[in-house]
Amino acid sequence: MPLYSSLKPLRWTIILTAVFSVFLISLTVSAISADKTEDAKPKVDYSSEMPRILPRTPAEALKSFKLHDDFQIELVASEPLVRDPVAMCFDERGRAYVIEMPEYNDANKEGYSSVKLFEDTNGDGKFDKSYPFLTDMTLPTAVISYKGGVFVGAPPYVYYCKDTDGDRKADVREIVMTGFGRDKGDEGMINSFRWGLDNKIHFSTGTDGGVITVAADKEKKTYNTRGRGVILDPETRTIELTTGGGQHGMSLGIWNRNFVCSNGVPMQVLMYDDRYIARNPYLAPPAAPVSIAPGGKFTKLLRISQIEPWRILRTRLRAQSAKGDYEKGNPSGYFTAATGVTVYRGDAWPLEFQGNIFVGEPANNLVYRAAPKPDGLSLVAPRADQDAEFLASTDVWFRPVQFENGPDGALYVLDMYRELIEGAPFIPEDILKHIDPIGGQEMGRIYRIVPKGFQQPTLPDFETLSSKELVALLESDNGWTRDTAQRLLFERQDTSVSNDLIQLARKSGKPITRATALWSLQGTKSLDEGTLLKGLKDENFQVRKQALQIAEQYANSANIQKQMLALASDPSLEVQYQAAFSLGAFESSARSQALADLLTRHVDNKWMRMAVQSSLNEGAGEVFELLAKNPTLLKQKPAQAFLISLAVQIGAQKDSENVKNLLASLKSLPAADQKLAEILFRNLLSRASGTTKTVIAQSSSEHTAKLLKGMMQTAIQQATNAKLPVKARVDAIPTLSIGKFDDTGDVFEELLTVQQPLPIRQRAITTLGLVNDPRVAALLIESWPGFSPQLRMSAVETLFSRKPWMVSLLDSIKAGKINPGDISPERVQLLKTNPDSKIKKRADALFHNQRLTGRSDIVKEYQAALKLKGDPANGKLVFKRACSACHRLENVGVQLGADLKAIKDRGTEAVLLNILDPNREVKPQYVTYLLVTTQGRTITGLIKEENANSITIARADGTQDTVLRIDIDEMISSKLSFMPEGLEKQINKQEMADLLAYLNATK
Repeated sequence: MPLYSSLKPLRWTIILTAVFSVFLISLTVSAISADKTEDAKPKVDYSSEMPRILPRTPAEALKSFKLHDDFQIELVASEPLVRDPVAMCFDERGRAYVIEMPEYNDANKEGYSSVKLFEDTNGDGKFDKSYPFLTDMTLPTAVISYKGGVFVGAPPYVYYCKDTDGDRKADVREIVMTGFGRDKGDEGMINSFRWGLDNKIHFSTGTDGGVITVAADKEKKTYNTRGRGVILDPETRTIELTTGGGQHGMSLGIWNRNFVCSNGVPMQVLMYDDRYIARNPYLAPPAAPVSIAPGGKFTKLLRISQIEPWRILRTRLRAQSAKGDYEKGNPSGYFTAATGVTVYRGDAWPLEFQGNIFVGEPANNLVYRAAPKPDGLSLVAPRADQDAEFLASTDVWFRPVQFENGPDGALYVLDMYRELIEGAPFIPEDILKHIDPIGGQEMGRIYRIVPKGFQQPTLPDFETLSSKELVALLESDNGWTRDTAQRLLFERQDTSVSNDLIQLARKSGKPITRATALWSLQGTKSLDEGTLLKGLKDENFQVRKQALQIAEQYANSANIQKQMLALASDPSLEVQYQAAFSLGAFESSARSQALADLLTRHVDNKWMRMAVQSSLNEGAGEVFELLAKNPTLLKQKPAQAFLISLAVQIGAQKDSENVKNLLASLKSLPAADQKLAEILFRNLLSRASGTTKTVIAQSSSEHTAKLLKGMMQTAIQQATNAKLPVKARVDAIPTLSIGKFDDTGDVFEELLTVQQPLPIRQRAITTLGLVNDPRVAALLIESWPGFSPQLRMSAVETLFSRKPWMVSLLDSIKAGKINPGDISPERVQLLKTNPDSKIKKRADALFHNQRLTGRSDIVKEYQAALKLKGDPANGKLVFKRACSACHRLENVGVQLGADLKAIKDRGTEAVLLNILDPNREVKPQYVTYLLVTTQGRTITGLIKEENANSITIARADGTQDTVLRIDIDEMISSKLSFMPEGLEKQINKQEMADLLAYLNATK
């Protein structure tokens, strides 16, 4: 299924930008067939090479497994009880709610998925009853128990559903949220509802996100969840957005650390909760997901199942389309469908397995295990099983897509059991007709893995337990038991057991129990200062970390503040990292000193620098001053980078005291550090607010005047000195945007001449976009004849960035100075939909013949390229010329778009169609966006990264901008592909055949 398909990254809309780039996007089988012509190459009957591999009975499937020697696998449910299971949860009675999604790969039907309720009526650990709790569902993806019912994710909705009359069928179905993305390929949608230590439900929005509203919010605020995670308060039904990542699969570790995965990235850890980042809107952090599998996508997998005939045939056909056997007969055996990442938290297995990470690889019919260990503030998770996978099957229908920790301490494996796990639209037609794309839609299995000799325990009905008995269960070594007991305590809000919880928080011999008790006290509003202080001083660093997070809500207490400050010097690096975030909960001089000390000790650590700045929405000037007094620190590049970030922030903020502190610090720097002073002053001015400019103007300081003069002189000398390295010159050019155009206009004109290296000209063009002067447009238009296509793209971006310059551009097109063909279709569309009626009218007149869609004639014409013999060697040259601005293959190009190694799985006809008609179907992550900033600039491009504070826009010329959300006045989707149409103007049919051969031949 797409959620877990080995083609997920391959199925993603792949970006090949610019006039010379190739963009490969998802398309449907019907779209492919619609453009077939009589000239298309004849179809070949491969039926003799495509014998059907038949499914196995549940009993036969059990015999197909090869499992770690210490364990046994048991079947707990199979068809007809269950079909296509993709998610499950257990309620407090030990019953299981299972999401079924038989709709996968069925293009003709929808609305027949369901949520089943399973019961084990005789206590043998196997489900013997199932009930249609919810029917007529469309693409449900996630489920979790709460208050006798369940929250269910089924994009675009999250529901709360409950059986109130005891017939095991939901008679309550309330919409909690709406607006989540529903991908046309049914992939990367909301998933993995998990109960957190913080008494809230955490889940992933996958790759589709969506702009959502929450039913409980009377103001109907909208939340853009693209690239984000969601934290739901199940009681108030309000939400917060947090760090996101991955595609399908999210797991909270024993201590609530968040793990995600994507098709080719088997496991990532999220390095921070961007609710902290959101406190300082001037901070643009590094991306939170960090891959922790040393081999990543290319980790060698120890597959034991036969390679399906269709894969072998596809490999041979690809080899025939190029010269040589480039795949060397190896069409599988690495991560292409990583899904369902899950941390084992049970107690039935030996202790050393707790905290291990499991990932399903359904395309290779196996389950991979890793054993994470600390790596600084991150983790590294090497393979745990050396000679065989933890679990593998010889049955090619075995599709492990998700896992669940159970009430018995076992790990449950959800097997979708399908003939084809790849999306049908991405299998060549000649092959697809010999496969049943919906084969297995009425089948499915659920297994559990237990140690050999496992005895089924008698499980209590938690619903009947007293609150006091629930408190005692927090001592359990089984994560599911602790979660469920904690959840029920939170649901009941029974403060009569507060003293029992306090005793656990203070005296339990188990660190995880002490932490869980602290959060339970917090959740029931029963936490006292003394117990929290004890938690902040706990002997276990993980408990201290959790206590710090709770303490943020009690930071108005002097005693709590004092202990939080003390933890900034904790022996544990992880506690110090948490302190760097948590100290943002209050302000004081002592806090500024603690943050400055933290930064000084860990200045080389980018995560610590980011965490410290997240706490400095207030007090940045004070910390800047403390750091600037340390001469040893000032000589370190990371410290200088941090001070530069603070200088930009202080300049943008409207706090005169911070600006005065910074200027005083610069004045006190020794003469040897004047170059650094100039750099810091330049960055202070780079986004200077009116308040900052006023303070500088009123300072009438000789030192300030000297800094400004020296800064500009240095920048001009460095930018124009042909004897310097190109990089040094490029780095100096942005400073020119701060000066008056009367002083820098001639310099920019010199930097734009054809004699200058390409990077110099490129940076000059983009820097001009920051200069708000009407003469900029005239300079760019005058220089236009000497611009290469790449530079013209950059110049168009700059001219589009301000309305008067856009008018000048249109004037030049009308006057014949600029060819209309130099303006890409998505730019034309933006002009034609401009809110200014005059610009819109002029664009309609100037570009009335430019067609954005309906490219069937071009597609039909280029079908001839499919008949030509392609030369991969020449295709590599075509790629370098036409595609490398945004894609990287074999160490050539820039990796902006998706991984083009995926191209070989799409089929040559599909690839050709997407190259020539990129706007036929565009996935959300590959749409061109327009951002209008509060400074009046317009920025267009692809959203490359997104978090709570910033959006990184990548442009077709290979450049990018990170824009803080506070600087965005408006963001508009063009609904067009990032790749413009018209590549056929640059690549003839033989070159197209060569390019296709090269793309197919890459490893």
